[in-house]
Amino acid sequence: MTSTALPGAGALAGIRVVELGQYISGPFAAKLLADLGAEVIKVESPEGDPMRRWEGRATMSPQFAAYNRGKRGVVLDLKSPQGLAALFALVAEADIVLDNFRPGVAERLGFGPEALHAHNPRVITCSITGFGPTGPSAKRPAYDTVISATGGMYSQVVPADTIRPLGPAFSDLLSGMSAVQAVLAALHARDVSGEGEHVEVSMVGALLDFLTESASAFLETGQVSSPDSRPRRAQAYACRGSDGKAFVIHMSVPEKFWTGLLDVLERPDLADDPRFATREGRVRNYDELDAVLKEIAATRPRAEWLERLAAHDIPHGPLNTMGDLFDDPQIASMGLVEKIAGPGGAVRVPVPSTRFHRSGRPELVYAPALGADTEELTGLRTAAGTLNEGAA
Repeated sequence: MTSTALPGAGALAGIRVVELGQYISGPFAAKLLADLGAEVIKVESPEGDPMRRWEGRATMSPQFAAYNRGKRGVVLDLKSPQGLAALFALVAEADIVLDNFRPGVAERLGFGPEALHAHNPRVITCSITGFGPTGPSAKRPAYDTVISATGGMYSQVVPADTIRPLGPAFSDLLSGMSAVQAVLAALHARDVSGEGEHVEVSMVGALLDFLTESASAFLETGQVSSPDSRPRRAQAYACRGSDGKAFVIHMSVPEKFWTGLLDVLERPDLADDPRFATREGRVRNYDELDAVLKEIAATRPRAEWLERLAAHDIPHGPLNTMGDLFDDPQIASMGLVEKIAGPGGAVRVPVPSTRFHRSGRPELVYAPALGADTEELTGLRTAAGTLNEGAA
């Protein structure tokens, strides 16, 4: 297909994506493309993406809805000749095909990259795997916890004495973003060569791309980074006011932020403390300065500290929880939340934060019901007992 972006339709209007994904990495990548205006057709098995049933939901968990917004839904039995033929028909009209199967699965089932390119030489195929296509771990099950541990992410965010999985699905989300970057670059290359290509993205590789600072420091100097390595270098601190509310300060390199902070704290004497007199000293004695700042911060409420820090132009911010975030005056002013129609009525959703001043973005729509568009897009029936057995 040829992309013809129209004002307000999204930068990727005219681009068709076929998503063969489940859980997070593949669906997240496809959701990002949908947010940019691409038509995304999500192909699911008769059982559906397992994430649909998280939290005991029968068909639509909030997690599934988050990663599958803006798509059309098709159910195909890809182990049947009819289902496979329908997939090839969709691919023949597609620009991008995304999957996040284990290596070799698509090939075994008959729709690997070579088979897809045989039906459409211009299509961009992208496979997201856990550990890449080869190597001793390539065919192991690759969930985010496994990859975030193996790929070094947890060592950068979890204190060594804690030893527990933590935070969002880092490797799933980062590999989804890497996949989007890769397929957009491949689309540009296709404009030059006229041919599509296969792109490989790995979850563990996406983490290494993201952790480039820590990885480069080790490879060059042998320095092993820990969760406090960058805060120490960046002179970043977290404190609580007398009301128990937390905030952060980031002084970075400019000396003016340190001297301004001393005015905010009303502690000019700290400038003469030999431990803190130079930036190098503050980095070296980070824990001691952290303790001093926390003690001083506890004497006034957070709002007063934030006001003082703003008056002195010190980089700072409240440490918001997700419950706080959307009440933050700055976040509220940016228009990052909209109401859209959901199965049970209107729901609030986060909107894409990037703005295109000409091409805009498409209207946001809720995630599709299982197989909602199968008959329209493929002509195949999905009623019980007739799935993909023939035309409607």
